Amino acid sequence: MPAARIQLTSKAGVVIALSVIALALAACSGGGAARKRDADGRVLRTLAEQDPSSTLYARSVSQAARGECGTETFDVLTCFAYRGHGYEGAQMALGQCLIATGQEASGAEWVRRAADSGWSEAQKLMALLYLKGEGVPQDVIEGTKWAKLYSRNPSLLSLGVQPDISVAQQFSGRLTSDQVSVADQRAADWVPAFWTPSTELDRSVKRSCAVDGKRPAPTSADVVRVPDAY
Repeated sequence: MPAARIQLTSKAGVVIALSVIALALAACSGGGAARKRDADGRVLRTLAEQDPSSTLYARSVSQAARGECGTETFDVLTCFAYRGHGYEGAQMALGQCLIATGQEASGAEWVRRAADSGWSEAQKLMALLYLKGEGVPQDVIEGTKWAKLYSRNPSLLSLGVQPDISVAQQFSGRLTSDQVSVADQRAADWVPAFWTPSTELDRSVKRSCAVDGKRPAPTSADVVRVPDAY
C-alpha cells in the first residue's frame, strides 16, 4: 500500500498535497508476520516497494555471487551491465555467472571491464584469474599488478575496509625481484577506464531491467481531509 498522503483543504478551497514517505523495512520474516503500520494503521511500504529498480539490481548481483545464474539473472545483469559506468557491480556479477557456466573468456572480459573502472572486488578476482590462468593466459606479473591495485584500492581504504590479505599471500614467493618491479610499474601506470557499450541489446533483454519505480496514486481511502487551522 502506498505511503499516506494528507490533503489540507483551505477555506478558500485551495488543496495542498503533502507526501509522507515511510522509510521502513517489512516486518521480520516468519509465519504470519504482520506488515509494519504507521500511527493511523496504514501499511508502510517496504524498501523493495519504494525502489524496485535498486532491489532488482541488488537481488540479481547477490544471485550471481551465490552461483544462481539462470536465464532471468543473466538477462537482468546484462541489461544493467550495458548501462556502463555506475553499473560495475552488474558487470562483475555477469562475469562471475559466465565463468560459473563455463564461459571463462567472456566472463573474464566482463570482470576486466569492472576492474578497469576501479571496482575493488573485480580487481581482486582479476588477480586470481591471472594466477590460475582462468579465462586469461596465466600471468603472475599481471596478476600481481591487479593484486596490488586491489590492496591499495581507495574505495576500500576510505571506508576503513581491510583488503583480503590472502590474495597477496597467494602471490608470495612466485615472482623474482625483477618481476615484482615490473608489476609495481604496471600498477603505478594504471588509470581508471570506464567501459561504454558499442552494440545494442536485444529488446527482450533490454526490457528485463526496466522497472516502473513510480508510486501509485493514492486512493480515496488513503486521503484524510482536515480543516485548515488558519
